[in-house]
Amino acid sequence: MSIKEKRIDPRVRRTRQLLRNALWELIPEKGYEAITIQEIADRATLNRTTFYLNYRDKADLLYQGIEDVIEGLLLRDHLSVVSEDIISLEKTRFAFEKDFEHFAENFEFYSAMLGEHGVWGFFFQLQDYIYKATKRRFESIQDKKISGSVSAEFVLNYIATAYMGTIRWWIKNQMPHTPSEMASQLIWIYSQGVFKALGLEVGTSNELHSD
Repeated sequence: MSIKEKRIDPRVRRTRQLLRNALWELIPEKGYEAITIQEIADRATLNRTTFYLNYRDKADLLYQGIEDVIEGLLLRDHLSVVSEDIISLEKTRFAFEKDFEHFAENFEFYSAMLGEHGVWGFFFQLQDYIYKATKRRFESIQDKKISGSVSAEFVLNYIATAYMGTIRWWIKNQMPHTPSEMASQLIWIYSQGVFKALGLEVGTSNELHSD
């Protein structure tokens, strides 16, 4: 629950949560655009008047819901996991686990928003957040060149994009691993490298230039 939500009267907060839950349930069934106010009110076992006492329209319900969930994710954000070019596996694992605990706590929301009938704009909103969070966690190496033309910025973008894909996979498959297990697996993949994690031997660099 966000800080803003905690300040609201408990009865109002409960009503708003019922309306939001109704929307999260209806999105996978019909898609956001096809849902009506009456359907939201009916699913929440409330009337239209109660809906309009809390939200201007369907978009207001959607965006306030998104804002509060993302605020909850921001509250779990962490500082840099790198110090003097040494990454702390413990801090990184902790950050991953806290992220996935948040996704688990808000599973219905993320399942609706990132599913087949989800709101596409939210995908890019979450992806942008993840990219910025990744940069903050690795802020001390952002301007470095890693090897040849490969920059830290390029690698951080790759990490954030892969992380976003992992989140969608986990949500789509009904959270097949616990947050702790997800954190441990991600740490292992990142520390081993993608090829080694797949059990592949890496060929020589000469192969890159062969015809």
